Amino acid sequence: MPNNEEWEELHLTPAGWIAGSYRHTPWQPVAVTPPDAAVLTVRRHVTATYGGPSRAIEDRTPQTQDMALIESLLTRYGSPEFGI
Repeated sequence: MPNNEEWEELHLTPAGWIAGSYRHTPWQPVAVTPPDAAVLTVRRHVTATYGGPSRAIEDRTPQTQDMALIESLLTRYGSPEFGI
């Protein structure tokens, strides 16, 4: 059975969440340069099998060692909201 694989990246900055690179089936990936002010990048990868199970995985990559800053921005702006 064919698989459907999509992913999106969001970047947390002092101004809020900024959309990044993504791939939505059936199109090719779109590369977006991350903002310089990003403190955290979250990538959500969704794999679905037609007529079968699906799986969503989120990878969080800090772009700074200042965890207090990341925590304060997460408190202010909340969790990322993906379109997939």
